[in-house]
Amino acid sequence: MTSALRRSAAPAALLAAAVALSGCAGTVLAPDEPSDVRGVVADGGSVDDDARAGQPVVVQASDPYYEGMALLTDGTEVLAADGDAADPDILVAGVLVEVWVDEVCQESYPVQCDVEVVQLLEP
Repeated sequence: MTSALRRSAAPAALLAAAVALSGCAGTVLAPDEPSDVRGVVADGGSVDDDARAGQPVVVQASDPYYEGMALLTDGTEVLAADGDAADPDILVAGVLVEVWVDEVCQESYPVQCDVEVVQLLEP
C-alpha cells in the first residue's frame, strides 16, 4: 500500500485553517509532514496524450507511483519556493517541485490523486 493511501486528511485541514486564520494572502506554510513526491514539472501532452496538453504533470518522480500525475486538481494550493501563495502559472516545464497529495488515489496510469499542495523547490 502506498503512502498516499495511508495518509490522513489532517494536513489539508491544518493548512486550510492556517490560511483562514492568517487573514492574508501572503506566506502559506507547506504541510509539516514530508512530501509524498518530488519531481520535475512537464507538459502533460509531452508524456501522456494531447488531452492533457498544457496541463502540468510530474515527471522524474522520486516515487515512480506518481510518474505522470496531474499537479492541479480542485483545491490545489500552489506555493513559490519562499512559501508565498503563487499562481498555478508558475508550474512551467523544468521546474523542480515537492508535492503533497490527499489520502486516496485512483489506481490508474498515470495515478490520479487529489493534490493538496505543490511547492516549487527553486525560484
